[in-house]
Amino acid sequence: MLDTGGEFAGRVTFVTGPEKHCGKTTFMNRAAELARRACREAGLQPPALLTVGYDGEGRDFLSGARKPAVPLRAGDVFLTAERFLRPSGSAPEILDALPGSTALGRLAIARATRDGQAALVGPEGNSSVAWALARILEGGLSTTALVDGAINRITQAAGRPGARFAYVMRVDPANLDKSVARVRRLAFLASLPLANGARGDCASDDGACVLEGPLTAETAARLPRGARRVSVEDFTKVFLEWPELSAFARERELSVRTRVEFAGFSVACRNLRDGEFLDRLGDGPAAALVSFNPHETGAVTGGQA
Repeated sequence: MLDTGGEFAGRVTFVTGPEKHCGKTTFMNRAAELARRACREAGLQPPALLTVGYDGEGRDFLSGARKPAVPLRAGDVFLTAERFLRPSGSAPEILDALPGSTALGRLAIARATRDGQAALVGPEGNSSVAWALARILEGGLSTTALVDGAINRITQAAGRPGARFAYVMRVDPANLDKSVARVRRLAFLASLPLANGARGDCASDDGACVLEGPLTAETAARLPRGARRVSVEDFTKVFLEWPELSAFARERELSVRTRVEFAGFSVACRNLRDGEFLDRLGDGPAAALVSFNPHETGAVTGGQA
């Protein structure tokens, strides 16, 4: 699952989660540690570390909450704003600069020449993230990339062969039921089959419906009764909660026109045993996708970003 370096070396992994402070940055730190070791053993270059937006600062830029740092090791490639290069302490070698600028200044791709600590800064737009990944991967800077992202960014992974996303979440007794529903929902959505290529409007006679926009409770209610096969662009276009989604799937076949590979869940339980979470989740395909808190068993520790 998500606790071995082979899961990350030589591929692109987007680290996502349901909200801020759910453990994405801490998970990425542990994944980077595992990936470095696996890359060394396989004769690959050290990994590249990126983010969407701003991460790795000592405190959250907006809330002021304490956040885990992003350690750098000599050889790592990373993306940040030029103003944060020198404070990283990694004697960075600037490899390229991204087109345009951000609120925190121009972004640079750099390589650490000694150990340090990064405040990662990334672009907000999908096209700029794709540009940075292409420059790193096709430019021969690294074959491994970890992107600290957000759930609404995971469709970027669909454009990269072999890329996938991991979903990180923190569970406690207060949010147990909500978390279980979230895992079941995402596991179902990530496993949706590819549409068979049929095209047509929702009034077609063959029972197929190509939905161009989002699938919501309102759009679902407007579907013709004869539309038994419904496709959406990708699973992020589905805005039905788990009970409504389960009911929808009992009546209609749902598929996606673009599929994004899913690596699995990393669940950090607080004041709750791992077994209690699994007991509530129950047997089924979702349970097989769950790993528990691998970053707490490693050398990297920190807060839940």
